[in-house]
Amino acid sequence: MDHADVLIVGAGAAGGIAARRLAEAGLAVVALEQGDWHGPDSYRGSEWDWELTAARQWSTRPDLRRAKADYPIDFSASDMHVLNFNGVGGSTILFNGVWNRLLASNFDMRSRFGIADDWPIRYEDLASWYDATDRSVGVSGLGGHPAYPAHADPPLPPLPIEGKAIDIARAMASRGWHWWPETNAIISAAYDGRHPCVQRGTCSNGCNEGAKSSIDLTHWRPFAAMGGRLVTGARARRITVDGQGLANGAEWIDRAGAVHHQSADVVLMAANGIGTPRLLLASACDRFPNGLANSSGLVGKRLMMHPSAFVHGLFPEQLRSWQGRNGSTIQCLEFAPHVAGRGYDGGAKWSLHPAGGGPLAEAMRLFATGVAPSQFHARFDAQFGHRLKWVILAEDLPDEANRVELHPELTDADGIPAARIVYRTSASVRRALDHSVAQASEILRDAGAYAIEATNPAPVGAHLMGTARMGDDPAGSVVDRWCMAHDIPNLGVIDGSVFVTAGTVNPTSTICALALRAADHLVRNRGSLRPPARSYHRIPEGLPCRNVAPDAQPERVGALTADQHARLATIADALIPAVDELPAGGAMIDGTALQRLFAARPDMLPELRRILAGPERDPVSLVDHLAEAAPLDRELLLTAIAGVYFLDPRVRARIGYDGQAAIPQSPDRFPAYLAEGLLDHVFADGWHERWEAGASSVDAPA
Repeated sequence: MDHADVLIVGAGAAGGIAARRLAEAGLAVVALEQGDWHGPDSYRGSEWDWELTAARQWSTRPDLRRAKADYPIDFSASDMHVLNFNGVGGSTILFNGVWNRLLASNFDMRSRFGIADDWPIRYEDLASWYDATDRSVGVSGLGGHPAYPAHADPPLPPLPIEGKAIDIARAMASRGWHWWPETNAIISAAYDGRHPCVQRGTCSNGCNEGAKSSIDLTHWRPFAAMGGRLVTGARARRITVDGQGLANGAEWIDRAGAVHHQSADVVLMAANGIGTPRLLLASACDRFPNGLANSSGLVGKRLMMHPSAFVHGLFPEQLRSWQGRNGSTIQCLEFAPHVAGRGYDGGAKWSLHPAGGGPLAEAMRLFATGVAPSQFHARFDAQFGHRLKWVILAEDLPDEANRVELHPELTDADGIPAARIVYRTSASVRRALDHSVAQASEILRDAGAYAIEATNPAPVGAHLMGTARMGDDPAGSVVDRWCMAHDIPNLGVIDGSVFVTAGTVNPTSTICALALRAADHLVRNRGSLRPPARSYHRIPEGLPCRNVAPDAQPERVGALTADQHARLATIADALIPAVDELPAGGAMIDGTALQRLFAARPDMLPELRRILAGPERDPVSLVDHLAEAAPLDRELLLTAIAGVYFLDPRVRARIGYDGQAAIPQSPDRFPAYLAEGLLDHVFADGWHERWEAGASSVDAPA
């Protein structure tokens, strides 16, 4: 396949949606992806080492994962790190599957409220593509949501809401506040050859059942089955242009370091809100000295990341909240619309999640609070499985000072300039988070929580938007309303970079709808595009659907020395004392346990050797010192100690944890909360108008 009708750079959500549609229309499509294929047999959620590998090989943070497919990002000028994944399916491999549409008011913020900007399209322009991607992806939810214009019901019934989540729904209803069963890209019943959710709770580390609708399963594998070519291990170096100023392909580098060129009539960028502007800027040439599609100067600017906060409620009941879809059970849009007088611009959205993580995650939360060793077990017993969590997303408005730029010195392994993120959380966003954290805390207390733990703001953001915005005016936007560049008519951007405003909701549904709309437009209008001059080459042959581990594992290089082993055990004894019939933590750190630890996390061995070879300090002083001087070393040391301890079968028996079990549930075809009337208030006449005006929460406690 020497020449492509369409070349797609990036095999994530947007790229997969477009690739499948274009291939179905008969176009010859080639996609380049710097990562690899993965699949349910690759993920560790059903295995004993799932929490250990979730902290490294399957981490959502590229700076912790450090896989060969990742590229360096400089966060020194940013208030947040980012969560993403490089591989076929992109971040949908590790996303939680929350599947929301933008509100209608998000599309015309300037016209309605005098803030931010208007999109060149409206909700109605995107509605049919929202419906279509719901069906092709596989979405579960309750139809008839009154916060939105009428649209088709999700193709699958909602996942069940039970237990403490119903108490939280009752607390919302008692105040007359919006709540709704969350819509998730997690299937509640068999769909398109896939098995339904079993509530394992490891959604953010890959779904073993294939119930989460990651785009590798829903679109990239069908694309490959149709004969489409997806080249993995292919890092795009620059988009090339011909003498007419048209895009004619991309240079890419394979794993051996060889440089190739893929020619195409049309090039679509789908590398996310950081990767896309990075490559456009890195493709600067004589004709486009400031980067491709950048006559407006806006490529990389107006970065939006949805600053967030986490609010945990601790309940006296044992909820076994290490299980459950994650995914979300309940959403709250009470504070999502912009309302003048609230003290901040934009809005905030809440999603209710299980605790997230098993015993290792709970232990690390305790260590982060500086828990006294004498209180470790009592605190652990009171908290493990007793928590639910609100995740709050705040709407950050576009600001040209928040941006992605090329690093002047740092490069990736192939010499391509790294991305540098400049991002500051605004005072308005901080007020929005503070407001929602206070309100969410009250709801948790209403539902019976005896304690609240909040992380505000959270140190990471997973949503990357706005860095190549769409618009009708070439002077003030990068692409047009069909996602094609104003400056280069056969170059498109189809990922979250095109967002004009961020809204308050998770963006993947909108990214996919925009990508499908752009692909449909390209199918209809491709004949009107002037073809570029061709450049011929040949793609190396390969297996298009081979699953691989997220990163090659280094060979084990030995073990700790006797002195290092003894020192690690001493630290573990000090941090995790004996309890009941169980010895202190150090007794668990025998040779067999360490072999298991290093088999799961071979990266730990050299790091622990280095840490334990440092100056002698008493255990508590060492941990305190590392917290200030080397926080990642502290995290690794504590992960090793707690990881070994909570892998011991005696410990697991004591805390009642038997791993992340598969617990199949039936779809909720006749929800009891409807019969109880918990949604009656949002179906009442005039509710939508009162909600948009902020009237239902105007007297809410501060």
